Amino acid sequence: MKASDLARALVLPLTQLPVLFAMLMFFGFLELAFVWGVLGRFLAFLFVPATLRYLMQILDAQLRGQDPAPPDVDLFLWFGSAWRIFPAVHIIFLIYASYVLGSRFGVVGLLTVFIVFAAVLPASLAVLAITRSPFESLNPKAIGGLIHRCGPTYWIAPSFLLIMLISSWLISATSLPDLAKEFVGFYFIFACYAVVGATVQSQQLHREVDIPEPLAPDDDQIDASLAKERTAVLNHAYGFVSRGNRDGGFKHLYGHLNRDPEPATAWRWFFEQMLRWEIQDPALLFGQQYLSRLLNDGDYVAAVKLIMRCRLINEAFKPLAEDLELALEAAEHCQNDELISVLE
Repeated sequence: MKASDLARALVLPLTQLPVLFAMLMFFGFLELAFVWGVLGRFLAFLFVPATLRYLMQILDAQLRGQDPAPPDVDLFLWFGSAWRIFPAVHIIFLIYASYVLGSRFGVVGLLTVFIVFAAVLPASLAVLAITRSPFESLNPKAIGGLIHRCGPTYWIAPSFLLIMLISSWLISATSLPDLAKEFVGFYFIFACYAVVGATVQSQQLHREVDIPEPLAPDDDQIDASLAKERTAVLNHAYGFVSRGNRDGGFKHLYGHLNRDPEPATAWRWFFEQMLRWEIQDPALLFGQQYLSRLLNDGDYVAAVKLIMRCRLINEAFKPLAEDLELALEAAEHCQNDELISVLE
């Protein structure tokens, strides 16, 4: 990791206007949440999860080498992307461990908690951003594997986290106004997430588990006449589904798939296009049939990616009953521990 990359990550909350705007907005509303009584609790209910989601959005963008997007309304929704608020579990564990060990061993206990927490937290957050899996983010094997892959570069993130904690403690003892102290601490948190993402980014680990966007090939890779025919079939099927005749819509789709000259491409194309519908339940039902095809063809990697894609939309998604055994075999083939536990 270059020194310039580290410096860029450290000042990202101040130099990237979308991040600076988000940091000021979240800080302002969270400050109000502590002084506004009942209204304050409502603000906390909205803005604490939104802040955690945006911090993970910063980390996610950094480890992919992208600029963080501005905050949007999705941050305030209590459904979808639940993995992004999982860092709350880390905070709860830190508070509990600090209380238990601090009350038993005093300063030594607190220092032990902070050192262990600083050493492990960056890897856990990075695993969470890469896999979107809270289960994997607590998996010692996954955490150790990421630290091993990053090598000595990884320890930049824990070092910064420790420096951040010590600096916050020192600043709290100064005569600065309380609001200024709290803002500096808030900035440190944003910078920490940016540094973790930048530290892991050079390894490009997300490419090993990402589902490509989109699953289907680009339109310019599909013959124009075939694309036109598929679009007409999909529109006709949507007409059936939108009027409550889901079976008729699927029958029309499957009839076309049976005669499509490139069925493998067609299945991917229809699935991707159906995900763009306002209601995504039909896409998930179609995904079960598509998954069955992939599993029976032995394309285990594509099958696991498809399952994970569907579970991002609805965590209750599972293969058809007759495909469970093959799906479990595919998950074991890809060494996806979370999926194995779900399917078992």
